[in-house]
Amino acid sequence: MSMKKFSLSVMSTALLLAGSLVPQGFTDTKEAAAASNTAVINEVAWMGTTASYNDEWIELYNASSSSLSLDGWVLEAQDGSPSIQLSGSVAADDYFLLERTSDSTISGVAADQIYTGSLGNSNEVLYLKDASGTVVDEVDSWYAGDNTTKAAMERTDITATGTSAASWGTSTAAYEGGYGTPKAPNSQQSAPPSGSGSESLANVSEELGAINVFFNKSAATQYASSGNAANYNVNLEDQLIERLNEATTSIDFATYEINLPRVVDTLMEKAAQGVDVRILADAKDGADPHYAERYETMRLYLEKLVRGKDKIVGTADDAHILSDSPMFAVEDAAKRSAYNLPADFNDFTQRTVMVGSTETTGHLFVEGEEKAADSYYSPGNQMHNKFAVVDDQWVFTGSWNYTVTGLYGSEENMNQGILDGNQQHVVEVHSPELAAIYETEFEEMWGSATTTPDKAVSNFSTRKIDNTPHSVTIGGKEVEVYFSSGDDAVGRMTELVRTEADENAYFTIFAWSDQALVDELKNKWEGSYADNQGTLTGFDVKGLFDASFWNQWWSASIEMTGRTASQTSENNPNIRWANPAPVYSANESRKLHAKTMIIDADTASDPTVIVGSTNWSENGNNVNDENMLIIHDAAVTNQFLQEFNARYVNAGGVIQ
Repeated sequence: MSMKKFSLSVMSTALLLAGSLVPQGFTDTKEAAAASNTAVINEVAWMGTTASYNDEWIELYNASSSSLSLDGWVLEAQDGSPSIQLSGSVAADDYFLLERTSDSTISGVAADQIYTGSLGNSNEVLYLKDASGTVVDEVDSWYAGDNTTKAAMERTDITATGTSAASWGTSTAAYEGGYGTPKAPNSQQSAPPSGSGSESLANVSEELGAINVFFNKSAATQYASSGNAANYNVNLEDQLIERLNEATTSIDFATYEINLPRVVDTLMEKAAQGVDVRILADAKDGADPHYAERYETMRLYLEKLVRGKDKIVGTADDAHILSDSPMFAVEDAAKRSAYNLPADFNDFTQRTVMVGSTETTGHLFVEGEEKAADSYYSPGNQMHNKFAVVDDQWVFTGSWNYTVTGLYGSEENMNQGILDGNQQHVVEVHSPELAAIYETEFEEMWGSATTTPDKAVSNFSTRKIDNTPHSVTIGGKEVEVYFSSGDDAVGRMTELVRTEADENAYFTIFAWSDQALVDELKNKWEGSYADNQGTLTGFDVKGLFDASFWNQWWSASIEMTGRTASQTSENNPNIRWANPAPVYSANESRKLHAKTMIIDADTASDPTVIVGSTNWSENGNNVNDENMLIIHDAAVTNQFLQEFNARYVNAGGVIQ
């Protein structure tokens, strides 16, 4: 049977229970099925297909976190037909397809079992029973489906009982037999309230030239090329800690924000072991109410790193930190105690300095890029990188901020191991050549090649220059690398779309305001750069925007959907697409935080994926400190396609 796995964004971790017996406290079979389904009746083509009304099929889904044997299980109708003695097994988070009479019912999808016996076109009652005879799931009516269009009835919410109309919908995804998703994510399946399901690490290598990709949300691995299933539902913190723990000589760590205690503890431990730990941090504006608490928490953690395990400043176990603007110690005694910091912070000299145009007094414990003596740049710009270089061998980068909300969503979720944070990706690359390029960028901001930063030589933001190579061969694959500001990363993206995109472009983006990039995509889509003009070319565009920016007047989502913006500017003139593209507002439990464009996926035309921390905007390209990788590789691009398809279907899109 197929080992392809279903998008875990459609289930709650509350369903991942091993037993199928009626749980304690439940007396009703239907209640039990809703509470502890190890498997569910997931889709029913009770009307057959466009080829024949006899071509009925039924899909089961294993909602547990482990492989499930169906030997001894029964799927039967109340009236006795069909009555199917099940056999075989279904992998965790996978499908089991039953086709009536022969495997030709759906020619493009292999059946897991053939059965006989027809379904009525009016309200059959189906029971799914485990080997003990316990009813695991029940459907008591055809709540959805369409006999005219041959659209299957599909489960929209497996967290609810199958005897509720709210649990079902009519499929809107086209397939060869009408509308349905045999052995694929349901077109209307709802996202979970929290959690993400079991971790899948199918493709991880330690070899020189390895490019490992990790997603913290689901991936639709039925779209995987052979042997190329994506790594999904991954605890990115575990992956980062595993990589940091392998360091023997050096860690260069650039972080927009950090408040994960295990990561902080790991960095402290490596520094205590004699590893050179250098950290670039973003000095958020503590006066901004949106950042006040987060900024304070980050400063408390960074002070722990500055002090090291012995809590004494200036000893061998300290990490070394520089920021784009100086940081001052938190003086609140209770908060210091909560973070196990000494009550006395006078080992940091009290200083009065200029930060931007503001005179600031405090116990300065992290230096910033210096403008002049006792004068620093303001924290208004963002050191938005999230990367680590380990032992000059590995680069760990992506869209993920090293925060509780970024991965878990809340401290409660973190304590329970529930991954309900923002949607993210991480790419780690085993390449000394790429590591050297990232180290050059790091040291441009750090100001020196030693563990002691040089605040006078240091350059962040618009003061940086283009001083790194932009192409490197890694394991036979071309990888391009661009940094902001200075390298015109978004400009390179725009050029790539214009000159190298031949068949398709798919994207997931947090914030996109760059007009030139969207205009090049418009020309690919409908052969025109002009406002509200163009004819479809056959080039395929699909995309997702974070919901918070879907209706912003400057967002590329406005142009792509053919809407008239509420206002315009010189940089955002509202060049509308005459043929609205199938792009959507993301349907994630939290933010869609990726900055990913997939070019010519699953084609022979140089499949390429663009990833990293860079939002496609003026700030992302010309102001903030960012990094972007352009990876020319069919397998890596296909892994990003798997994750994209899961996000896209979850938002209401259709994969054909």
